[in-house]
Amino acid sequence: MTTLFDLRVEKSQDTITLIQTHLEATINIIQVDDQQLKACTGCWDCWLKTPGLCAINDEMQQHYQAFMRSDTVMLLIDTAQGFIHHGAKAFIDRLIALHHPYIVFKHGECRHKTRYKTYPKLLVHVDNSDLTALEKDMTRTYLSRMADHYRSKAYLMALTPSFNLEPLKRSQPIHKTIKASKTPSDEPWIIYTGSPRRKKSNTQVIVDALSEDVKANVEIRDLKNTKHFNTWQSTFKDEPNVLFVLPLYVHHVPSHVLRFIKGLKPSQGNLAFFVQSGFPESAQSHYVEGYFEGLSQRLNRTYKGTAIKGGCEALQHVQASTQANMLKPITDTLEHLIIEGFYLDQHLNKLKTPVKFSGLVRVLVSFMFKLGIINRFWNTLLKENGAYALRHARPYLEKKR
Repeated sequence: MTTLFDLRVEKSQDTITLIQTHLEATINIIQVDDQQLKACTGCWDCWLKTPGLCAINDEMQQHYQAFMRSDTVMLLIDTAQGFIHHGAKAFIDRLIALHHPYIVFKHGECRHKTRYKTYPKLLVHVDNSDLTALEKDMTRTYLSRMADHYRSKAYLMALTPSFNLEPLKRSQPIHKTIKASKTPSDEPWIIYTGSPRRKKSNTQVIVDALSEDVKANVEIRDLKNTKHFNTWQSTFKDEPNVLFVLPLYVHHVPSHVLRFIKGLKPSQGNLAFFVQSGFPESAQSHYVEGYFEGLSQRLNRTYKGTAIKGGCEALQHVQASTQANMLKPITDTLEHLIIEGFYLDQHLNKLKTPVKFSGLVRVLVSFMFKLGIINRFWNTLLKENGAYALRHARPYLEKKR
């Protein structure tokens, strides 16, 4: 079966007609309403309480069924602010429920283990007419990364001037395209926190750990409070220093943060980023780093750099003394930015280690994976929730395709 998910805001029939003209197949067309599709909240219920089953009761429940029962899935995507639209990103983020929390090791990096034996082939069409050449390349490399992590053979589908399928092969991120400014600034900062979690947010733990003296010089705004988006988007132009602190979601920005960014207008000022992830290697965040660089240029802001820290999921599960030691290099980095107006390279270099596992470390980590040591963490949580017996459930595929 071939299923087409139309994730665009403006759903023109012309694009679908062109696809139907070129593909000799019956296509199940599903129009996805970005206003109805909820963003992933990072609750982990699909991993730890109802394995494989997303806890959000919305139209995505039917989409999961259609996705997994298809041999080929087509995604029609539009763009906003130099990247894919937040509605499409919400759909992609939610696909994480189709994978295990368990981690496997490949190419010196961590990734989630597959829950299903096979996944559909992906054909992705992006209406990228408003993207620069560099933004198009960055979007392509992100989609290739997403497909590689989700274990789908994927193609970028072009319709004009002629129909073409370009394989989305595993590719390196495009980043470090501009240099971060080191010009000091003593003006106050607005910090936007970008975790979608309702509770136990590692992003919030990090921000809460900032010293009281530093907090006196910042205003912290939680982007879960979507009712304030219009006000915050309108005041952005008057804010000299803005810092986004957020988690990595499927190698990029969480969808609700993209929704906020979509409404920002170019203005003078500084823009900085801090991204934290559960996987230990900072290379996981290089794809979003390139986006941050381009976004700063789109918004006519001075780019102040991106600090990257992996291995942050453990913050919630360690003793207070260990947590304090883990937080110290993070708060040192952020506090220097807030006080002096720029990141110190030595801080950034310390945070980003390891970029990837290599050499002897790679051998040792691989051995730990084979022994099951690393995934004991997930088994413990599954057992605590009474879900261990269901850990290999495949709820969206009751019978083989």
